[in-house]
Amino acid sequence: MKRIFILQLLLCLMILNSRSQTTPGSISGRVFENEHGHLHPLIGANVYWSGTQQGTVTDTSGYFTIGNTNQSSSLVVSFTGYKPDTIYLENGEEITVVLNGSVELEEVEVVKRRRSTELSRIDPLNIHKIGEAELEKAACCNLSESFETNPSVDVSFTDAITGTRQIQMLGLAGPYTQITRENIPDIRGLSAVYGMEYIPGPWIESIQLIKGTGSVANGFESIAGQINVELRKPETADLLYLNAFLNSESRLEGNLNLAVKLNEKWSTGLLLHGRNQSVAMDKNDDSFMDSPTGNQYILLNRWKYSGKRGWESQFGIKTTFNKSLGGQMGYDPEQEEGLWGMDMKTDRIEGWLKLGKVSVSKPYQSFGIQISGLSHQQEALFGFKDYNGRQQSVYGNFIFQSILGSTMHKYRTGASIQYDRFDENLDSLDYSRNEFIPGVFLEYTFSPADNLDIVSGMRLDIHSNYGVFLTPRLHIRYAVTDKTILRFSGGRGQRTASIFAENNSVLASSRQVYILGDNPGKPYGLDAETAWNFGTNLTQFFQLDYREGSASIDFYHTRFTRQVVVDYDDSPQTILFYNLEGRSHASSLQIQFDYELIRRLDMRLAYRWYDVQTAYLSGMKSNPLVAKHRAFLNLAYSTRNHWKFDYTLQWYGSKRLPYTGSNPEEYRLNEKSPDFFLMNAQVSKEWREMFELYLGVENILNFRQKDPILGSNDPFGPYFDSSMVWGPVFGRMFYLGLRLKIR
Repeated sequence: MKRIFILQLLLCLMILNSRSQTTPGSISGRVFENEHGHLHPLIGANVYWSGTQQGTVTDTSGYFTIGNTNQSSSLVVSFTGYKPDTIYLENGEEITVVLNGSVELEEVEVVKRRRSTELSRIDPLNIHKIGEAELEKAACCNLSESFETNPSVDVSFTDAITGTRQIQMLGLAGPYTQITRENIPDIRGLSAVYGMEYIPGPWIESIQLIKGTGSVANGFESIAGQINVELRKPETADLLYLNAFLNSESRLEGNLNLAVKLNEKWSTGLLLHGRNQSVAMDKNDDSFMDSPTGNQYILLNRWKYSGKRGWESQFGIKTTFNKSLGGQMGYDPEQEEGLWGMDMKTDRIEGWLKLGKVSVSKPYQSFGIQISGLSHQQEALFGFKDYNGRQQSVYGNFIFQSILGSTMHKYRTGASIQYDRFDENLDSLDYSRNEFIPGVFLEYTFSPADNLDIVSGMRLDIHSNYGVFLTPRLHIRYAVTDKTILRFSGGRGQRTASIFAENNSVLASSRQVYILGDNPGKPYGLDAETAWNFGTNLTQFFQLDYREGSASIDFYHTRFTRQVVVDYDDSPQTILFYNLEGRSHASSLQIQFDYELIRRLDMRLAYRWYDVQTAYLSGMKSNPLVAKHRAFLNLAYSTRNHWKFDYTLQWYGSKRLPYTGSNPEEYRLNEKSPDFFLMNAQVSKEWREMFELYLGVENILNFRQKDPILGSNDPFGPYFDSSMVWGPVFGRMFYLGLRLKIR
């Protein structure tokens, strides 16, 4: 930890020592193209000294810096399709070059097959970009179901009653991964688990999945990683996009996306989602519904403005209504029938505003403002347990970015504010809290060469409950060759655990809740969670038999200095929340291989290993319900006439199960679950890039956990527990859908 602080300090000192606009003994400038009287930065233009091998290329803002030489005084600027220009210069002079088009060339179309998931070669962060084609490989009805074909994220059910899916990343539960929507904090607090169902899959344009700590500009809450969701943009989306979906569990969904470009400056989009599940099913004959019935309606309206001289803004509003009913077959909350039931209702409204400007004269300089607010209210009944929660949040972020002298030294700085008001009631107990967190940040990027980038960031925040804390982060990218990329990341993260919202599944049991917190004035009487995450990634791109591929290996280690421990092991009749006393860590190793086996047949093969351990009151143990080993295979084939076939096979190793040894024998579980395979497949056909039908089946082998609800024969007894889910709750499931696009 001391080393990273020293490196942070050294890099920050480099910022302060940058004094001049150009490197001594060098010449800098910018290159533009003249398009109908308008100047645009020319990216990748060649700049070199005439008669020598000394040269460089312009960056994304058209900027370049080149060292002086005694061999020539003539600087040549060239770019394919433009007349080259030669300039005679003196030392230290800064120039502006405008290239004009040369001869008219016949149109040449270069076609490259884009992968559905891309690994960045130039970003210092380990980013996996999941595109629309990847999301369409499976029944991606919402964000929680968007990772079925991604080996980096585990998806499982929180319990056997609510039907809620949760994710794990680097061996840690979903709330340790920061989830943003277009770089604004989105799923957190009371929506930490259920919130992934509030982003419909057909709304998603792409997902950026970042392993390890993210940028300090996005806040301090990222520990295991960051998932950033980009929704369909009104200025580029299809005029109309319709998606309809039906599965064998009676789940019916519809999505309608509309986009209109009103004029050169204004565009707007309307996204609509509806879901209905009206038929209760009990295929495993345990007297409980396999999944809850209910309705969900979500509406989003957004506006985009693109003005002159680099001004842009957007704003929008989103509303969510969700109601679900689960529990024993025949349960009706309006009737006194003596049946165990779950009745949940959620109302959520949120709005946001973004405003930004890119300098016309200095394209490397810009500023942006992000503002968002939300109101989230949830009412839930689990048997005799009554839970009500309300969250009101306001977020603001100001970001300014520029360079110091040249693009070798870039920086981002700004200030943010986060306000949260939580009002939670569990039965007769009140757990209200206010959190107010202003903060400032600085991020410096040092790029001394094309193959090396060092990003050093630091945040200082003042928490109304936890006081002042620092968040240092570091990311390094080194390209050994143009096809061999090595990355390193390290940094600190901190978050407040919303223990009820993040562990709602425990309410669907007879366990008694105990909070062993002795810190008055802090949320639930517990400390904040803080952890250090360090990781490295090696990616090798290659071409074999004229087809591209990549192989990668990464290792990440998370070590908690403070943690809220969720203890299922003290007793099968209790759930304990307390501050960590001792060690807690999570290590993750993943090996992944992507290759186009034959033309249009892509293969993704991966293996992942976890070591996740926590010091419980009963001693050091591996975390429950986490598979130590997982293997993954995905095959995707497409034909020239627009047929697509997708197949995914996953193997999960055994998982440690929470202690139930003190229960009567009929209510005991084994110490470990068995390993198992999951197999999914989908076939789709597209006509004229406008209409598409898809048919799929999940869990082809029909494997499911036997008796996923412990004590289902006596739900009001002391041994009832639906949170011990280690495998599939549903058996084989078929689905059918269609997509209609009007461009």
